[in-house]
Amino acid sequence: MTNTDNGDECLPPKKKAEISFYAYRAQSDVEYVLENVNAASLAGVMWYLENEVIRPQCPRHYKITRILRFKVTIKPPENLPHSFGKFFAFDKGQCTAPDCQDFFDKYGYPVGCQRQQDTIYEPNPLWYALPGACPMHPLPAKDAQCLQAQPGGRCLAPNGEKTCTWTYEEAGEIDIAELEGIQEDYMNFCFGGGNELTTAFWEGQGNKELSAGRVKKAKEMFEKKYPSMEDLPDPFCDWT
Repeated sequence: MTNTDNGDECLPPKKKAEISFYAYRAQSDVEYVLENVNAASLAGVMWYLENEVIRPQCPRHYKITRILRFKVTIKPPENLPHSFGKFFAFDKGQCTAPDCQDFFDKYGYPVGCQRQQDTIYEPNPLWYALPGACPMHPLPAKDAQCLQAQPGGRCLAPNGEKTCTWTYEEAGEIDIAELEGIQEDYMNFCFGGGNELTTAFWEGQGNKELSAGRVKKAKEMFEKKYPSMEDLPDPFCDWT
């Protein structure tokens, strides 16, 4: 119990708030559950596309074709000192940092965040980590024993328990070639020697204003395609 300033009454400890926001992921046409992966804010995913996916030759790196959007809702564990946990990179479904297990043992499986300090993309260039079941093993090694011992944080309705910290629902997708203004079929564009970096959309790489314009165009494309969906602000990444 917590005393008020005047000492007249006692109040229960303040519970951590539930937060909902959009997370974006650049992905191929393959479908899979959104867990034990990294995602980003819209500025964060556009930075990722420019720096790791778009190349002078196509098809794109990792066969990426689209930007998926998800509504993520989190409720962090009470013993976590922030709303978000530490950001960890995932590779093939596995948390790759040496301190992953120690963090999960202490705090459970909250969504992690990281502010991208080395990018000119705005606003709010964030990356997220979404720890699911059996995060310490790659996809082929996620057996029944592991899934039971390490349940992860994804659940139907987050309640702040260490193993029930976040959920998600699909919130649309956009085609990258359409966003770039490529009029023909993307694979025909590639077979014809197309170079995405020469399109008007990617002009001025390294220019802060033009980079922000690319984020704005992606946001407008989502809004036009899904006009009835709510507008959610990016969350504040409070993990330091």
